[in-house]
Amino acid sequence: MDIMNKSVSFNSDLCKFGIGLFETIKIKKGKPIYLDMHINRILNSIEELKLNIDIDKKQIINIIENYINEKNIKDKALRLTLFDEGYNITTRDILYDKSSYDRGLKLTVSPIIRGESILYRHKTTNYFENIYSRNYAISKGFNDSIFIDYKNRILECSISNIYFVKDDKIYTPNSNLPILNGTMKKRVKSICEELDIKIIECDIEITEIEKFDFCFVSNSLMEVMKVIQIDSFKFKNYSEVFKSIWEHLQL
Repeated sequence: MDIMNKSVSFNSDLCKFGIGLFETIKIKKGKPIYLDMHINRILNSIEELKLNIDIDKKQIINIIENYINEKNIKDKALRLTLFDEGYNITTRDILYDKSSYDRGLKLTVSPIIRGESILYRHKTTNYFENIYSRNYAISKGFNDSIFIDYKNRILECSISNIYFVKDDKIYTPNSNLPILNGTMKKRVKSICEELDIKIIECDIEITEIEKFDFCFVSNSLMEVMKVIQIDSFKFKNYSEVFKSIWEHLQL
């Protein structure tokens, strides 16, 4: 695959059916962060979903690195989209700043109740459910939405994975639930192992949030950010465990 498409034809599976994959990669000082994890995930999705996308790991690395070098990109968010007619790369500013981290996030529950679907485990271009839920949250004065399933279990946010803290232990929804297990989630888990912080994957019902002291979310751009409120319930503003993870990510 060597076609850089700036437009999509109406015959494309991407246009007709929303069939495609994408990765959002943080570029820091000209270097793509966690590139290997991003590439492995998108290649795994091509295989598991049996998509008509012919590309290998070396090609993706060359595509991204050449684009960064040619455009002299230093600190941006880079989006790679793969679909049946080729690929596309775009960049945008990363909008998180110190004030974002100081404030933290306010979340609400999405009006969309999720069922079981293999698609939720992959970063597909069929993203309207996420966009709708995020816009819904913003319209209500929140920053993002939390998806729950028909059993009232917390799954994830529209653009991030979610974690809760109690007695210096971290609790996060089971990886086998219909969620996207993000690259930063893998990094958080590895940091917990390095720092001997216990992280427990389990079912967490939305009615159980009040038993936790602290909450945070993660994705590849923000890395980790505290959550100060879910609907009307407010969490503590500080956690030593969260601080340790945050500081480790800055190394």
